[in-house]
Amino acid sequence: MQQMWTDVDNFIDSHLIPDDPILKQTLDNTEAKGFPDHLAVAPNQGMLLQMLIQMNHCKRVLELGTFAAYSTIWLARGLPDDGYILTIEGRDTNAAIGQENINNAKLPQTIDLRIGRAADVLRSLPEDFETFDFIFIDADKQSYPEYLELSLKLSHSGTIIFLDNVIRSGDILNAVNHKPSIEGLRNVFQAMQNHPQILSCTAIQTVGCKGHDGFALAIVK
Repeated sequence: MQQMWTDVDNFIDSHLIPDDPILKQTLDNTEAKGFPDHLAVAPNQGMLLQMLIQMNHCKRVLELGTFAAYSTIWLARGLPDDGYILTIEGRDTNAAIGQENINNAKLPQTIDLRIGRAADVLRSLPEDFETFDFIFIDADKQSYPEYLELSLKLSHSGTIIFLDNVIRSGDILNAVNHKPSIEGLRNVFQAMQNHPQILSCTAIQTVGCKGHDGFALAIVK
């Protein structure tokens, strides 16, 4: 099944995802530096992020989990030229290649890459820090419940929160799997259920070149 899922993604990309030299440069540079490409979002998923930002006329984006900044550039593609992205990466080596890719992209948007544990960076922001219109969470899964609550504090009514990789090949249903990452995902589903600050939310399981996974989507009340 995996080969078919990958082939379908390639079919989608060949028809619907325009060639983008900056995004290709980002992938090529990341691969040349020896970083695994499976940690980046798929192109069709990157386009979904871009479209969600465009549809909602977002100007300020928060990203938790920069990796090599491939998703960061997709996010920037949806913003106006005066848009702002705060992207946070916990690993120095990832942040270094991410910053290099951001610099090479020469995008007009302001991309503010900060290094550290995402929760610590968010807590260090001043109280009057301007809220975000779109929040993309793609960091360590065991911390998703904490990241959700911190993101809500940096949101306004209508903010969209997108949590990636929440299905993990169905492991969230495996009662004997108690890995911290899987427990974190189960807990974030419980946290979103009837959350007083969330207007509506859902999750979609996906298959494709990245395997069987999925994302959750919430709108702030």
